[in-house]
Amino acid sequence: MRTLYLLDGMNLLFRSYYATAATGSIMRNSQGQATNAVYGFVSAFQQLLQMEFTDLLVAFDAKGPTHRHLKAGVSRYEQETIEADDIIGHMVKFHKAAYDKIVIISNDRDLHQLLEPKVSQMISKKGFSEVEIVTPESMVSALGIRPDQMTDYKALVGDASDNIPGVPGVGDKTAVKLLSDWGTLENVLAHVEELSGKLKEKLIAGTDSAVFSKELATILTDFPNPLGESHPVKPLDYEALSGFYKKMELHGFLRKLEAAKPKVQAPKEGVMIVRENEAIKHLLSSPAAVVFEQFGFNYHVSKPLGFGIATAKNAFYVPYDAFLNSPVLQAFLADPAQEIHTYDAKAFKVRLLWDGYDVNGVAYDLKLASYLVNPVSAKDDFRVASSLFDCHQVDYDEDVYGKGAKASVPDEAIVARHAVAKAKAVAMSRPAALQKLAEYGQLELFKDVELPLTATLANMEYSGIRVDETALDQYGASLSERIAKLDSTIRDLAGVDGLNINSPKQLGVLLFETLKLPYYKKSATAGYSTDASILSQLVNDHPIVRPILEYRQLTKLYGTYYEGLKTALATKGDGKIHTIYQQTVAATGRLSSIEPNLQNIPIRTEEGRELRRLFVSSPQTTLLSCDYSQIELRVLAELGDCTSLKEAFAHDLDIHTHTARLVFQHEAITPDERRQAKAINFGIIYGKTPWGLADDLSISLKQAERFIANYFQSFPEIKAFMDKQILMAQNEGYVETAFKRRRYIPEVKDANYQVRENGKRMAMNAPIQGTAADLLKIAMVKIDRSFQTANLKSKLLLQIHDELVVEVASGEEELAHRLVKDGLEHASPFTVPLKVEGGFGNSLYEVK
Repeated sequence: MRTLYLLDGMNLLFRSYYATAATGSIMRNSQGQATNAVYGFVSAFQQLLQMEFTDLLVAFDAKGPTHRHLKAGVSRYEQETIEADDIIGHMVKFHKAAYDKIVIISNDRDLHQLLEPKVSQMISKKGFSEVEIVTPESMVSALGIRPDQMTDYKALVGDASDNIPGVPGVGDKTAVKLLSDWGTLENVLAHVEELSGKLKEKLIAGTDSAVFSKELATILTDFPNPLGESHPVKPLDYEALSGFYKKMELHGFLRKLEAAKPKVQAPKEGVMIVRENEAIKHLLSSPAAVVFEQFGFNYHVSKPLGFGIATAKNAFYVPYDAFLNSPVLQAFLADPAQEIHTYDAKAFKVRLLWDGYDVNGVAYDLKLASYLVNPVSAKDDFRVASSLFDCHQVDYDEDVYGKGAKASVPDEAIVARHAVAKAKAVAMSRPAALQKLAEYGQLELFKDVELPLTATLANMEYSGIRVDETALDQYGASLSERIAKLDSTIRDLAGVDGLNINSPKQLGVLLFETLKLPYYKKSATAGYSTDASILSQLVNDHPIVRPILEYRQLTKLYGTYYEGLKTALATKGDGKIHTIYQQTVAATGRLSSIEPNLQNIPIRTEEGRELRRLFVSSPQTTLLSCDYSQIELRVLAELGDCTSLKEAFAHDLDIHTHTARLVFQHEAITPDERRQAKAINFGIIYGKTPWGLADDLSISLKQAERFIANYFQSFPEIKAFMDKQILMAQNEGYVETAFKRRRYIPEVKDANYQVRENGKRMAMNAPIQGTAADLLKIAMVKIDRSFQTANLKSKLLLQIHDELVVEVASGEEELAHRLVKDGLEHASPFTVPLKVEGGFGNSLYEVK
């Protein structure tokens, strides 16, 4: 059976974009281009290609998207001044005789007017995994009108999304009744005198609008075009489609395409595997690209496999057991005078440290370079990083090792080939990467900050922080006992059997239906919301609410921290937590922490602060904690060159009181006014709207607007700075920190208002937050080097947001404190003084 599928390309493109972009989740390639629409289009299109049809045509409005569908062998058509639905209408009218069946694929219900006995419309629900097929019969059943009445219906009710005015005041039910009685718009208007009341008045007043609306709603089919009736899907153009995927950096699709490509290429060549120390000595030279291949995500306990090495003359692989017996390679890696180029220097160094070896001469790290050039690339895969610099001659790690539970180490020959290919790619990518970093003004950030920071972080991770395991077990037992008591209390207050306290759905029913508490928020799919923001408003409405909140807090502490820390302690079995700092994840430049996450230890509640008692100093040491005071406000004053703020910081004034005097325009400031000024100070940094500020301070919108207006009147340089960042994001596509770190923000030009406004807030905040993160990184490198220069036993241990934790050896307290304070306060020659606060203690609780 000959079947023609007519795809409304523009409809699918827009739906593909807003399916993710409307939530604020923006996919971007290294040029800052949003790729949500393309990604969604390709994903849906691949589902579509699995369906049964003989011919396929994709219709676009003029000035449509890329030529991606041509490369897939699919016919595509667009014509100046002609819209996609008109093209589809033309195909249905003039070529339906050539087909047994025609399926229109679009969620645009205007196309219902084209339905006939052998013409149906496919409406997608969840991609193309769940669809609705609309026929003339089902349309009449659902809408009460026939396909030929669709334009009459639109003429009466209008359609705001298509700028069709219709007849003001005429709704769906009225339109259906009129068309049921009279058949067409023309007949309705011809018999308007037979009607009465308001409806008659509306139709008479809206006659011109109705006639115009019907014209707008009618799909144009009679226009000259070269479309033929045959549109079979041709074989894929693998090279063209691969090139498109590479350009868009759609690595998931690229990997699948390469796996599906017919295997007609020549078999991959083997590589030189070298085991003898003398042979390694003969082949080694500096500079060398060296990639340390490991199996396992957590490199504290990963399985070391070997080294792919590429020099100016040689490329070879050294298995790890051969490295253990090669003093030449061990010395080469440890020698800071050698020049080593690699990928993920931190993982390289940490894993070697666990076996008593080291790497010290790293001068280039592909992972860091790709992160600086494209900070939104979150996927940690070598191929993704190298592809950024047009180097694609490497397999994806998943294709070599597999994924998830099925991952395994393949034959040594395969690992060797993969490792050497990586080493060659490191060498090949380096010139392009350095050129791009220079073009972006980021060479100093790369060479003087990010690259040396890898060694600092590696040593911190390897050192780890000691945990009092006895106290941890006592903490867990106490939590468990309190949770059990709360569980019993909640069940008694609920008065129902079989309650699952951990089920938000069951809790919602209990609170809002059984106990009849005030209703706040409910969704059609998830039911009643029982999150903390909702429950906190209900604490005075029923005695069950407070214990539920406490139960949730304690169960989170138990699962995340007690059980999480116990698991982490077992990783190395040395009584310490060895986290992994993620240096190349946050688009702002901030560090994050995993395995476990030590960045999110709560300190705002006493329950959370108690956790800090568990992290203790080692014998013969004490802990020193130092952090910046009001760092983001100081950065704002510096970047905005705000005279009043800079003077306040220079004279060490209470900045929130200072702000309050300016905003409220009087000298005597109450504690509540200082609190409000503090909210305004930090709200400005994060682009807080008057509505948001009003909600935070429980004040009227008018008051919030006045506060913000007074703030910007008092600090006009800050308003100018914020406006400048938004303008830069709109014109250049990105904003920068003081150290040239880029944050791409295509959201500022998004068609969706909410996404666009969020983009503006990111544009205002990113330079501030990013500069603060850069300052801390610079300070960490300086402190680490100063400790080494002074031959101190003390060492950096943790970084928690703006806080640095140092393990200070006995007798080094005064010098270590001075060096840490100096490193933080003089990280950069800012005109605004960077103030540091800190203290000593035997646990993280005591130092804070």
